[in-house]
Formats: sequence, structure tokens, C-alpha cells
Amino acid sequence: MNKNIKFAIVLSEFNKEVSENLIHGSTNKLIELGLSEKNYKIFTVPGAFEIPGLVKQILSKSQDSYDVIVTLGCIIKGETAHFEYISSSVFNALSEIVIDEKTNIPIILGILTTYNYEQALERSDPNKKNKGAEVILAAYNSVENFKNI
Repeated sequence: MNKNIKFAIVLSEFNKEVSENLIHGSTNKLIELGLSEKNYKIFTVPGAFEIPGLVKQILSKSQDSYDVIVTLGCIIKGETAHFEYISSSVFNALSEIVIDEKTNIPIILGILTTYNYEQALERSDPNKKNKGAEVILAAYNSVENFKNI
């Protein structure tokens, strides 16, 4: 088990309780994997829309400092089309960054898209589905895969 992996975690602070659950589940999984606070840095942004911009900045200024970037947040459907516009723009922007030939580390999508707040709480709860932990495990395995190519 590689204990030298460096994680950049980009966390949207919108829907604060959900974000706190996601980061709690993530950091618990990092500890479970035998990693410590020196293995990760948390970057916060106001909302999901800002995540791709910060990911791009990390890649351009600090790519050599990290082995993987994890994105965490939640977009909840409301009564307007805002949900569709934000989720599409964020996912499309991240997809473009991921497939760029200059991107040589994994970028892991941990942004929940739910129909309501209750679903978001259920999926982010560290004692239930614990999507934060699942994303960290996916990130850890992706780093190993990238290094084996």
C-alpha cells in the first residue's frame, strides 16, 4: 500500500452539511488507508461551478505536487433549470480537463447530483453510502493504475 500518495481535494462549500459529510468521509478513508494530513490538501470553492477552474489552476501551478485531484460537492435539483446548466457545465469542463493530453494525473469526480436534499444527505452520510470514502478509494486505485501504465 503506497503511503506517499499526495491528494489535492477540491471541495465546494455550497450545501454545507453535504460538503462537510463528504469531506469527513474522505478524510476518514484516507486515515483508514494509512495516510495522514501530510498526504492531502483541501482547497475550497464557493460552489460546484468553480471546481473546474481551481482544478485547472492546480494542474498548471502545482501538478507535480499531487498524484491525484479529487473533486467533491453537490448539485441539487431545484425548481428551475439551474441544476441542468450547472451540472452540465461542471461535468463538461472537468471532462475536457481529464482528457487533455497535458493532464498526467487522475482527476476523480465526486460531485453528487441529486433530485433533493434528502438524497444528498443520504449519499454523503459517512455512516451510510459514504460517497466521500468511495471517491477516495477510487482516487487511490487510479493513482496505482496510472503508475502501472
